[in-house]
This record gives sequence, C-alpha cells and structure tokens, in this order.
Amino acid sequence: MKIETRIQDEWLALRCRTNDPGAYADLVARMEQPLLYYAWKLTGNRDAALDVLQEAWIQAFRGIRKLRDPSAIRPWLYRIVHGISIDYLRHRSLESISETGDLESCEITGEESFTADDAAEVHRALDELPPAHREVLVLFFLEEFSIAEIAEATGCAEGTVKSRLHYAKKALRTIISRRVYGQHA
Repeated sequence: MKIETRIQDEWLALRCRTNDPGAYADLVARMEQPLLYYAWKLTGNRDAALDVLQEAWIQAFRGIRKLRDPSAIRPWLYRIVHGISIDYLRHRSLESISETGDLESCEITGEESFTADDAAEVHRALDELPPAHREVLVLFFLEEFSIAEIAEATGCAEGTVKSRLHYAKKALRTIISRRVYGQHA
C-alpha cells in the first residue's frame, strides 16, 4: 500500500477515534466502494455484499477506538468484511446442504502478470474463481496490499497468501485465455 494512502488512512482513523464531526462520513465515503466490491467478489451476490457491508460498518464504528494501529485501518476494515463474508458463505453452504441433503464437504479449496488492458476481463473472470482466490487478487491488485497486509486482512499465513496468489493468477490467466480464444461462452 502506498505511503500516502497509509498516512491519509491513519489521519482518518484518528479523527474517527476522537469523534471528529464528519470523520465517519469521510471514512465511509473513502472506503465504501472498495469494501463493497471486495464483499461482492467474496459472496458472489451484490445484495449479500450490501448486507455484509452494513454489518461491517456497525462493527467498525463500535470497535474503532480499540484499533491499536490507526495506520492499519484499511487492513482492519478488510478483515472485518472478510469475517462477515465468510460467515455468510458458511451459512449459505449450510442452507444448501440442508436443502439438498448433500453432506459432502463444501470447503473451498512461474508468476502470471496482467496489464491494464486485461482489466475488464479480469473483473469478469474473478467471478469464476473460488472466494479464497478472488479475495487475494482483489486485495493485491486493487488495494495494492503487501503479502503481510493480505495475511492480516484474511487471517492466513503469509505462505498461504503467496500460494493462493500464485494459483489464483494462473487460474485467472487460464479463464481469460479461454475467453479470448472463444472457448468459453
């Protein structure tokens, strides 16, 4: 993450912690769209993402005074959205199992690079990836989080994040290649 972004985030977090008028509105204005996109890519459902985000803001506003490092507000917010999204996915999986009677497991199971020209295809292709891959790609490419920041936001070990990034990039490239060569509808 860029140093300017970190400094602006820290200032905003400090303003929220001191109940500065307008600080919460500024935080929502700054973070709502990226967090909504992240929740949407994790849940695969825009309505669910809106519900996740609403709950995330409630938790964030209640807990912001306990945030130890104000410069880490962005990964902290993503961690909140991650947790609520995972709870949503678990609940949805349990509902699916109970509706179908299927007791099988519902667990989600050289570097590729992408250019700006690939952006539209990348956004569409993200929807075809498992949530664990979608989340690391969104945090890495869109938020420019470091491996350590992604690990903090997702609650995974750094090695797991590196592995997921590697395999997610390969899978994304495969999906995009299939579409480019007309092998996918």
